[in-house]
Formats: sequence, C-alpha cells, structure tokens
Amino acid sequence: MNEVIGGYTLRRLLGRGGMGEVHLASTPTGGLAALKVIHPTLARDAAFRRRFEREVAAARRVARFCTAPVLDAGIDGDVAYLVTEYVKGPDLAQAVKEQGPLSGGNLEALAVGIATALSAIHGAGVIHRDLKPSNVLLSPLGPRVIDFGIAQLVENDSLVSQAILGTPAFMAPEQVRGEPLTPAADVFAWGGVIAFAGTGRLPFGGGAPGEVLYRITQEGPRLDGLDEGIRQVVERALAKDPRLRPTAQRLLADLVGGTRLATATEVVERTWTGSPAAGVGSASGMSPAALAPEPGPRPKRRRWPWVAGAAGIVLAAAVTVPALSQESWPYEAGFGDSWAIGSSEGGSARQAGSGYELTVKPGWRLWKSAPRQEPEGGVIVSAKATLAEGAGEYGVWCHGSASSGDRYEFGVSGSGKVTIVKRRTGTRGTTLYGPADAQSAAANRIVAECGESGGKVTLRMWLNERLVAEAFDADAPYGPGESGVHAASGATASARVRFDSFALRPAGK
Repeated sequence: MNEVIGGYTLRRLLGRGGMGEVHLASTPTGGLAALKVIHPTLARDAAFRRRFEREVAAARRVARFCTAPVLDAGIDGDVAYLVTEYVKGPDLAQAVKEQGPLSGGNLEALAVGIATALSAIHGAGVIHRDLKPSNVLLSPLGPRVIDFGIAQLVENDSLVSQAILGTPAFMAPEQVRGEPLTPAADVFAWGGVIAFAGTGRLPFGGGAPGEVLYRITQEGPRLDGLDEGIRQVVERALAKDPRLRPTAQRLLADLVGGTRLATATEVVERTWTGSPAAGVGSASGMSPAALAPEPGPRPKRRRWPWVAGAAGIVLAAAVTVPALSQESWPYEAGFGDSWAIGSSEGGSARQAGSGYELTVKPGWRLWKSAPRQEPEGGVIVSAKATLAEGAGEYGVWCHGSASSGDRYEFGVSGSGKVTIVKRRTGTRGTTLYGPADAQSAAANRIVAECGESGGKVTLRMWLNERLVAEAFDADAPYGPGESGVHAASGATASARVRFDSFALRPAGK
C-alpha cells in the first residue's frame, strides 16, 4: 500500500537531495503534485520548524508565473513536507546534455522566463540561493523555476552550510565567502545558468569544488560561444561586486525593452527544437541528470511545443514590466495601481481611501516601491505624508530596489529632524546627511532628487518647498532602479504613516 503523508498518496520517487526526497503524489482530489519530504533530522529540530513555517508563508506569496507554486505544506508527526505543482518535462541540465546548447530566440526566451521568475520570487521577499540548471524545468508552457520555497530553510552562517544548499558552479562570490546574501546572488546564478544554456559549458569550468570556487572569486567567466546580444547582459549579471549587478527586473528591461523587444517577440514565429525524454518529470531540482562540462556532437533534433509558452512569457513580460512600456511623465500614484498591500513581520501596508498607509511595528522599518521604474539620467520623487500615530520617521527613497533593500532614503522624523541615508539590507546604513533640524508641519511635502554626474550621485531634499539637505555619494553609488515610500517606528511603540500623494518624474522636467 502506498504511503500517505498529509493526505497525499506517494506514487513514485522523483529524486533525492540535501534537503530530503521528492515524490510524485496523488492529491486528495485525484490530481498530481510533487511532494518533498524533509529529512527527519531537520524536521525534528524546533528551530527548523519555525523557519519552515516562516519560509513556506513567504513562498506562498510568490506569483505563480514561471514557477512551480507551493500548493500545501505541513508537519505530519515527525515528517515535514512541502507540496508544489507537478511540472512535467526535463530540467535544463538534462536538455542541454542531450540536445546541446540553445541559441537565438530560444535562448532569449529562456533568459526572459527565468528572469521573470526571479522577479516574482524577489518581489515576495524570497532569495532562491540555489538557482541552477536542474532547478529550471522545461515544461510545454515554458521554463519554470523550482525549489525557491525551501532554499533558505537551513541557517547559512558558514560556507559549509551554504555549500550544502548552493551548487558550487553557480554560487556568487559573496556566497562563496559566506557573506550575507541579497537577491543579487540569484542574479549571478542567472548569469551562470544562461551561460551554461547557451554554450553547454560551466562558466567557471569544472573540477574539484575548491578549484571552481576559487575561479568564481578570482577569475572571469568563459563566455565565448555565447550569442553576442545576450552575452553583454550575462556579463553584467556575473559581476564580482553584487552592487554592480542589475536587479531581476532590470534584467527583464535589458532583455525585452527597447530595441531588443522586436528580437524577443520573434520567438512567436519559431519552434524550440529538442528531444524530451519520454515521461521525464520533476519538481524538486534534485534531478539525477549530471551537468555536462563540454557538449558532445549534437544528436538529431525533434520539435518541441515549448515555444508556445516561451512566446507567452516574452509577451507577458513586455506587458508587465513597467520599464518596458511607453511611459509618460510625471507618474502620479493613485495607490490603487499595484502598490503592495498586506501584512508582514514588520507591519502592514493598506490603501486608505485615496491614500496609502504603512503601520510599522516597534523597532521595524518598511519600504514599498512604486509600480514604475525610474527614468535614466536622474529622478525627482515627491510625496505628501503625515505621521498619523506614534513616533518615528518617514519619507521617500530612490535609486534602489524593494527586493534587495538598496536605496537612498530621505526621511523626516516626528520631531522635525531630516536625514539622507544610504541603505543596504543587513546593515545599519550610512548617514550621508543629518540628522538636522528642519521646519516641519503636521502634513509634510517631501521632495527628493537623485542626480547622476561624473561617477557620483547628487542627493537633494526639500521639505515643504524649502531645500533642507544635500549630499553626494561617490562610493559605489547606486544607479537608476526603483523608488518609493518608507516609514520606521521607534523602539517601543508602533507608528502609522499616511501618504496622500506620490509622484515620480525625470530630473529637469
């Protein structure tokens, strides 16, 4: 009799990995799903169980597009399990090994699909940490990124523990060094995955793990043979310094926006060629297929229906990424156009009539991004806001990313102090100006400028139409990206901030 876990009947083993086993399972309603059984030694650990619940909740917030969404999770006795949608199709490692590397529109469609998945994953506050070819499934409807839901369940305080989760060939330099990770680590892995897909080679070569890790931190990737157009994007993604890598959303803009849009949409008229192994399916990222260090002679190819999904990915990405549309300025928020709402560990965001409210728990800071990318060449961000309850600070930010936490933050406190702070997730931030006294009011209009010139960023802040702060940043300055609003509470009480307006426009206009 087949084993039943959490109401799901296990049918056959799909694969094994560092976290446990993955089984094809029947759902209570008769459908199919992939069920991951976590190793009992992990599942019995109380700290792991707390992390399990927290990370599963985060994984469920990830948009379903281009991923294998989490359907269910729980702990059945001493067994922790995670259920995801079952995706039928070979993984990318297997496809490249059997059919050879991708090129042209096929490679671009793959790159767009994986970048779209990363954008959704990062948008939910999740870092994958182990993106690799075997974690990309080639379904008939396009590439699907898997295993993001449990990628950070094990503590990553050392290189040893990170190596358990990360695959050496695709680990970012900061991951090799055991440093705190940001979404930029996934972008580096994206570059490695696309390089592998387009050349059939590991970008930093094979051999002993120690040798590969050394080359990742000290040497450049081998990208010869990669299509020139996409090679430039991959090179930026593989920058040693995570601050120099584009965000996942910027990857999409580079791949699909501007002159590259016409090239990418040609995928609609093409057919991706390959030869899927009959009956191969996975949803675990723990495929038994090994990466091929060098491709052999290509076997005769057969046609796949995969391109239909790839075309949908390209067209949907072109529609949904703000930077790809024909934009008009200024952008003025109605706060109903895709601004994030909902609760998190640090507080909540909600629409409040025509406004937008952030309620921040004691000792926390929230930042939310506008659904519009910044223009190139400098930006002006403005908002009208009120500290409606409690004590703390609030304002706007620019040249950053809500998923990575990088940003320039312009704030005013309830006591009338103004600051300009350069922030990065996992650090206390660097104060570039202040705190300094300024004449504030019950409702304050905050205007910030991020201007770029001569390798530095000029930062200016106005409060109620008066220039109150100015600073410069030439130390690895941030470039155009996202902008938005922020609020922070004091150490002992919550704060509630209401934003009645938000606007974004190019500097000088």
